[in-house]
Amino acid sequence: MNKNGKIFYGWWIVAATFMIMTFIYAPIANLVSLFILPVTKELRFAPSQFMLYFTIMALAAMAVGPIAGRLMKKMDIRVYLTLFILIAALAFVGFSFSTKLIHFYLLAILMGAGMAGGAMIPSSVLITNWFNEKRGLCLGIALSGSGFGGVILSPIVNWLITAYGWRSAYLVLGILIAVLLIPLAVFVIRLNPSDKGLSPLGSAISLKSTQLNVLIGTTQGEALKSVSFWTLCLAILVGGIVVNSMLINLAPYLAGIGTSAKTAALLLSLGSAMVIAGKLLVGRLFDKLGLITTLFIISAGSLVSFLFLMKANIVLPAILYTIFSGVGSTAVTVTPAYMIGALFGEKEYGAKYSVVAIFISLGAAITPIVSGAIYNFNHSYGVVLNFLIALSVVQFALFFIASKTKPKFSSTPDISKEEAFNLSRS
Repeated sequence: MNKNGKIFYGWWIVAATFMIMTFIYAPIANLVSLFILPVTKELRFAPSQFMLYFTIMALAAMAVGPIAGRLMKKMDIRVYLTLFILIAALAFVGFSFSTKLIHFYLLAILMGAGMAGGAMIPSSVLITNWFNEKRGLCLGIALSGSGFGGVILSPIVNWLITAYGWRSAYLVLGILIAVLLIPLAVFVIRLNPSDKGLSPLGSAISLKSTQLNVLIGTTQGEALKSVSFWTLCLAILVGGIVVNSMLINLAPYLAGIGTSAKTAALLLSLGSAMVIAGKLLVGRLFDKLGLITTLFIISAGSLVSFLFLMKANIVLPAILYTIFSGVGSTAVTVTPAYMIGALFGEKEYGAKYSVVAIFISLGAAITPIVSGAIYNFNHSYGVVLNFLIALSVVQFALFFIASKTKPKFSSTPDISKEEAFNLSRS
């Protein structure tokens, strides 16, 4: 509530970004496995051929990220978001009419652009712009939309595929994206609090200052020259391998250690729920405990999860694995979004985050290669788990170095004499 007893408008921004993550990010990243069998069976593709589209999508997201970060700064946010929401929607509609591999590969470029420009980057930028206080919590809420989308959309999409076919499922997703999200982009979302005559929640800067859109921190160029920035990027790359390696190998690993089908199904269901809980928890921990302590908890969460996973043929360790992995998974979701603002400030946040987003996508892209190479040493997932435990330690060390070497910048905005004069007269 604000002083007038009204809900702070930034909470509507949180709700809108939650919806964006639910209906753009989740279908693209979390529902892939539902389509593999029906698409490849009907069109007679090899699964590996079809899944190449996912790699193309990730590469497209990496390429579009920096461009999207610059466009957000130059375009009206309503026009910008409408454009990228339409791109994501058209990709799904296009998939519903595809008959050849090349169709999926070309449309994957649009899908990657929609995910990066329509979900990953704007969600983090908007929350950072609107919240100084409770930023971690709000990032956790907004980004947990990806997990929530996986939970609610998986059974719906599975039913659509079973009852009406995979083409109808893709078509419905495309229509949902456009119908639900474009009105939010046009009528609800605003890039800065000053667009509504407000200041960020918890801001020490006066309203008159925010009306000039004056933000503190380093520019993108200054950040790129710092050791801290590239150490953070490396930490996120390592974190991508830590977080994703056992996710993509979980089913064969569980089967290999004799985990029952019932327990395996339980883990898969709990996994999505724990990802949501992990984001909410870690976002709050960033606000309450600060950077270093929370980063330690995140890295320790991954490390401990792997220890429990070694005994996942027993129900209790299997459940504890999902709980701790939910905390650890935030190393590539809430953590990058929060740390960019904490280490380098809000100035040119979108441009800085777009570079970091490349390493988020790159980590996911190289995970199958890295984990596959480790597994092939002696065809043992035990070696992979030991490797990931060691990487969890490396991850924390890199996050720690990035935090301790952050560049210094003024905690108050630089306002020119002319701007100060104009403010004094307003």
